[in-house]
Amino acid sequence: MLRRFALVLRTLISTAGKDAVARAMPLYMALGLVVAVVFGGNGMHPSQLTGLAGASLPFRMALWAVWLLVAMPAARALLRAPATFFLRALPVPRAQLLAAHALLLAVAELPWVALWAIGVGAIDGWAAGALAGCAAGASAVAAHGMLLARPRGARELAALALLAGAIVLGAPSLPLLACAAPALAVGLRAAVVRAPEIPAGGEPSLIPSGAPVLGGALASLALAYLAAVVRGHRAVLVRGLALAALGAFVGSAWARSSGPLADEPLAAASLVALAPFSLFVGAGLAGPVLREERRIAWLLDACGAAAPLRAGAAAAAVAAPAVALALAHGAVVGATSRAAPVAALRLLGGAALAGLLLSGVALGCVRWSERQDGRDSSRVLLSVFVAVAAATATAWTLGELALAAWAPAAALLAGGRWLSGRRARGAAARGRVGW
Repeated sequence: MLRRFALVLRTLISTAGKDAVARAMPLYMALGLVVAVVFGGNGMHPSQLTGLAGASLPFRMALWAVWLLVAMPAARALLRAPATFFLRALPVPRAQLLAAHALLLAVAELPWVALWAIGVGAIDGWAAGALAGCAAGASAVAAHGMLLARPRGARELAALALLAGAIVLGAPSLPLLACAAPALAVGLRAAVVRAPEIPAGGEPSLIPSGAPVLGGALASLALAYLAAVVRGHRAVLVRGLALAALGAFVGSAWARSSGPLADEPLAAASLVALAPFSLFVGAGLAGPVLREERRIAWLLDACGAAAPLRAGAAAAAVAAPAVALALAHGAVVGATSRAAPVAALRLLGGAALAGLLLSGVALGCVRWSERQDGRDSSRVLLSVFVAVAAATATAWTLGELALAAWAPAAALLAGGRWLSGRRARGAAARGRVGW
């Protein structure tokens, strides 16, 4: 029996596990960066975060929502990987299949478990911390299972209501664990069984046929790129939303733990928290946009699309979601810090401009890294991390003046590399025609 369970677990790791790592790696790397910044040195202690979550209902709900969103790509990959559907037809005991999925989900929830174990253990002792970590991990696994199962029927809805009520009320560790057990058993089974039945969904139309589009060719091409991202890369959008939520949460926690801040320090703190997440979001969006740009290059050549049009459309397609998420970041930080109306507008303006500029930097990093030689991923990670370090350092030292430093870098990276590559390709094409 143990050998069969080990075989099932190894199969899940080699299929769904690899997919989960690929999907969740950017989010977990960003989370590690947040942990290093927020909890490192003289920063916050996890006990402050868990204590604030226990005392404040809005903060507790925001903390749970951020984690469920951050870990959702990994949970979806583990429970809905098409490569694992054949396991449901094999003579494998259902308990072993569910246990293997639960074990992999528990691994994905380890950062959440560690937060509550360390935070509660520092105050109430390590035994209480271990119990709190187990309760938080079981509740997170149950919540992800329920969300992916799309509950139906009285039993599943009742289990979900019991778990949600325990989280909302801030139940202690042991009652929370007891309330999570039914949702874990029911929700995980439903998510595993129904995974092959859940449809992929339709393809939304972002460009109305026959209707004029404001902005002409630039807006049309940018919307075409966005439509391709929505249709084929929804996980990128989910990861971007999770990163934005994580950045807003970090900025809010920083503002609340530092006490009342003046307008300028608050805007600087918002930019420091926003910079790494905007770059990760921009890099995640730039990959699909650039792949779509290469895919339709023949059509753009046939239509005579100019180089500035192509560069501007790609930049706009990456910048539009990044700016929207940055505005949400500024709004959340302003609301949670109870900023005055003028300070709130300052936060929104700075966040929107930062999202615009850093999306251009991220696009340039990804464009520079893609050379189709098998080492693109390594170069993307290296260039984005260098950009994150530089942007965070400038925001930390210069405050809002960092926006002026990011502007030329964004203009150079977003357009310069593409235009030089375009000129090189044009020269090569002229050489082939002449020959």
